[in-house]
Amino acid sequence: MNRRRFLAAAAATTALAACDPIAGPAPTAPAARVDRLITGMSAAERAGQLMSVAFHGTAITPALEAMIARRHVGGVILYSENFDDAASLKRLTTDLQKIASDAKTLPLFLSIDQEGGAVVRIAHGATILPGNMALAATPDPNDSVRTAVAITARDLRAVGVNFELAPDADVNNEPRNPIILNRSFGSDPQRVAGLVTVAAQAFAEASFLCCAKHFPGHGETTTDSHTGLPLLDVDRAHLDAIELVPFRAAIAANVPAIMSAHIRIPVLDPTPDLPVTLSSRVMTDLVRTQLGFGGLLITDDLEMGALTQTRSESQAGYDAFAAGADFLLLRFDESAQTDAHDRLTRAMTSGTLAAPRVEASLRRILSVKARYGILDGSPPTGTAGSDADRATADELARASITVLRSGGLPLRGKIFVVSPVNPDIALVTDQSSLGQILAQRLPNVTTQTITLSPIQADIDHAVGSARAADVVVMGSADLFSYPQQAALAKALQVVKPTVLVSLRSPYDILSAPAVAGYVCAYTGREPTLRALADVLSGTRAPTGTLPVDIPGVYRIGDGMKKL
Repeated sequence: MNRRRFLAAAAATTALAACDPIAGPAPTAPAARVDRLITGMSAAERAGQLMSVAFHGTAITPALEAMIARRHVGGVILYSENFDDAASLKRLTTDLQKIASDAKTLPLFLSIDQEGGAVVRIAHGATILPGNMALAATPDPNDSVRTAVAITARDLRAVGVNFELAPDADVNNEPRNPIILNRSFGSDPQRVAGLVTVAAQAFAEASFLCCAKHFPGHGETTTDSHTGLPLLDVDRAHLDAIELVPFRAAIAANVPAIMSAHIRIPVLDPTPDLPVTLSSRVMTDLVRTQLGFGGLLITDDLEMGALTQTRSESQAGYDAFAAGADFLLLRFDESAQTDAHDRLTRAMTSGTLAAPRVEASLRRILSVKARYGILDGSPPTGTAGSDADRATADELARASITVLRSGGLPLRGKIFVVSPVNPDIALVTDQSSLGQILAQRLPNVTTQTITLSPIQADIDHAVGSARAADVVVMGSADLFSYPQQAALAKALQVVKPTVLVSLRSPYDILSAPAVAGYVCAYTGREPTLRALADVLSGTRAPTGTLPVDIPGVYRIGDGMKKL
């Protein structure tokens, strides 16, 4: 019997709750239970509980097992490379919790970014949902968000994931933002705040742990914090009127956790090149004192370029904790994981990190684990990706499609479709393109698949194919970030009437203003592609309305109701 099967079999007969890592049955009062657990922890155990780690591949690595069993790490963050589908993810989460149980350490936070739309980790065997901006485009956004959250919580609970790193609370009012865009509910802070509140309440109703991100707001930046340090150079009144509005709403809605953004905001901390994640003025003074947030404050991925260009990942983790973070998300670097643990342990042992400060973070972490049943080792329940939930996702997608310009629609005659296969941030294997979906639904469709940055030969080939068509459909993915796509859209429109279908950024019309038709789908995944086919062909009338202002062109609420 291989190790994974052995662990899964053992987990079926061993209750995690029976493995209280300190001693005996927990007291009835959660606070007393948490205090008892903290009192019994060594410095190494305390350091471990402050951290989450990631790993490469589908097999549990010896390094990961050691981080759990010997360094008592508090959580594991899961990525799509760690499993093939929902069933294998469920086996993985069971195995990970069993390692913690056998080692007499606390059950793990098992976290994931299953936002829907642009960021999806579980692509097979779970429900693929439209993302935030698409939900905000539907006729009843509040109901759509509540529905999507309920499905997400069911799916994650069924596979053993217990911590959803969502909702996104950013206000995306910058057309050139390369990383947020459709992950946001929109460009109006009050509308975003309302939907963040709905999401937080819906997760609470589902008794599922969620996290508002990326504090204090990543939606008005023009740099991807995965690769560099974004700058948000605005005054405090601007922050209060825009970026902080959804986070204040989330706090008022008792959101249990907030994730920091790795961005620089001089008005909050003028220290040169200092991300807010590492600033006590932000992570303590603003979050705790000014905003009154008493929940779990976690970092974004500490391996991101915004931090590691000027310091090591482990140093960034230590500095983030010293600044006020409770829980540190380290990623794949195994040496950074162990070094961060060693740094924290040494600082606790020497007294550099005062015991009351460490215990305050531990109390927040363990209180959340107790509140959501994680300390009791709650096993996976239910089934992911039910037929009913997938049908609901289809309806949400259909309701979101927004037609802003109807030239070339509905599609008739000879149709040429050119589009990328993976226009979203998180890659999904075996994903259909817009052209493939339309070819399945309509006659006389020819297709071309392009990369996100098509070369001139690709553009020339597409223009040649367009000459033989009556109408052209181009699927696009953020023309500001990929100007070669903008060049293609302009070249196609010169030849034949072109319908530009935005599969990610609703601002793409700014880069190709002369296209005959413009449709916002907000994501390039199925079921949205199927929904697009219904609307573009005229089978279904469009119902979506725009959740963002497109400067000088369209306003929030715009959207045609018939073609």
